[in-house]
Amino acid sequence: MKSYWQEYSPSIESMMLSQDATYLAENEQNEILSYLPNYSGKKVLELGAGIGRFTSKLATMAAHVTAVDFTQQYIDENQKQNQHLSNITFKCDDVTMLDFPAGSFDVVFSNWLFMYLSDEEVSTTFSKIYDWLTPGGYFFLRESCYHKSGNVKYTENPTLYRAPLDYLQMLRVSSRDKPGCYKIIRAKNILVYIQHNGNPNQLCFLVQQMENEESTPLKQHLESVFAINSFTALERVFGYNWCSTGGELSHRDFSARLGLRPGQRVLDVGCGTGGAATFMARHYGVHVHGVDLSSDMIFKAIERQGKLESRVKRRIQFEMSSIMEVDYEDGIYDVIYSKGTILYIKDKQELFKKFYRWLRPGGTLFIVDHCYTTSQLSPDLLNYIQNIRHQCLLTIESFVAQLKAAGFEDVKTQNLREDFIKYKEMELNFLTSTREAFIQEFSQNEFNKMFSGLSASNRWIKEGQFAWGAFTAHKRFREDLNNK
Repeated sequence: MKSYWQEYSPSIESMMLSQDATYLAENEQNEILSYLPNYSGKKVLELGAGIGRFTSKLATMAAHVTAVDFTQQYIDENQKQNQHLSNITFKCDDVTMLDFPAGSFDVVFSNWLFMYLSDEEVSTTFSKIYDWLTPGGYFFLRESCYHKSGNVKYTENPTLYRAPLDYLQMLRVSSRDKPGCYKIIRAKNILVYIQHNGNPNQLCFLVQQMENEESTPLKQHLESVFAINSFTALERVFGYNWCSTGGELSHRDFSARLGLRPGQRVLDVGCGTGGAATFMARHYGVHVHGVDLSSDMIFKAIERQGKLESRVKRRIQFEMSSIMEVDYEDGIYDVIYSKGTILYIKDKQELFKKFYRWLRPGGTLFIVDHCYTTSQLSPDLLNYIQNIRHQCLLTIESFVAQLKAAGFEDVKTQNLREDFIKYKEMELNFLTSTREAFIQEFSQNEFNKMFSGLSASNRWIKEGQFAWGAFTAHKRFREDLNNK
């Protein structure tokens, strides 16, 4: 590995292995740093620091930065560029041989490092980083996934282009024998690369050292439903890239209600594998930021994004995170869209306040979700909602009241009961007609579970026990002066 890097002089072009290095370096730096937690006054360890593209930025806010690289000429250039900063320690060392006392750093930052290490070296280093972090400390890593990103030709390439799930699995495994765990806070592909050259495979991950979390029934349910095998079975019923009622047919109707125009920015909450995001980007020319809690679904979405036509994949960015734990800039979205997701969120009022802040004045919120229509639910439906799906449903009236309390105006509702029945009967007919092939690909148990769920939900809505509600709301064009 040393002989490989010693072929290249310590420069931006050699660090990024790209003829577009100057443009990319200037534009990705702020984006990447914006994904970090607040590191002001913190102790930061920078691994694979190279010539210091990030070292100086980190040092301007951090209390101290320890910058490490295993190539002497690169760390020398880093020190030359940043010698005016007194809070940096420069260290030439092999990251796999490093050792620090436990609790030495609040943040560990790495950029393009672990793709050059073997699986065993990655897992071992992840384990050591866990120990080096203070309790609650953060570990940020950015890697090239799936395939190379640079456009510089080279005779040999020692890089391992892993799938994003490989890194998550190694993070989980490396903390199994620890008193706590690595919690995945967020993971997303880097927008500069997407927009500049249609490359969605630059991934960054933010994880936190945490005490072991108890696995809640809701978390277990979501991990089961949205695991790769499960959502593949859902796609057999709802259509490729779709995992909820009506698939593309229902979304065609919903997207037509949004008043979308080319160039607008859309936040897709609960985006799954990217069906709605891809549809809106392709047919309406909008830029879509898709967010989902499921790592399996998001990384499948990113894998599929890489195979889309150039004009479409340049308009989409995917992120794995909890919508209740992230925050975005005020007023950056024209439209926020969500289908079949809000029913899992208990504190809807707090979420709606976030939506309101994130929308531009005059922006549109559109939600499709299940709602109660009666307080007298049958025991089987009550059990399904509370003990199987772990959902938090509201009546349509309560839903509207919470939207208005968050500040939304012009709130309109529609009970899509007839549409729901139509889609469910289509999906049931298709499932039964492909029964043998479905069982052969998945299992009899998976077929029974799918058939039972579709049949029961169709029966419950026919009985009037719940509604399929569509909600449209707007942010006022101008805030009152007293509210500013």
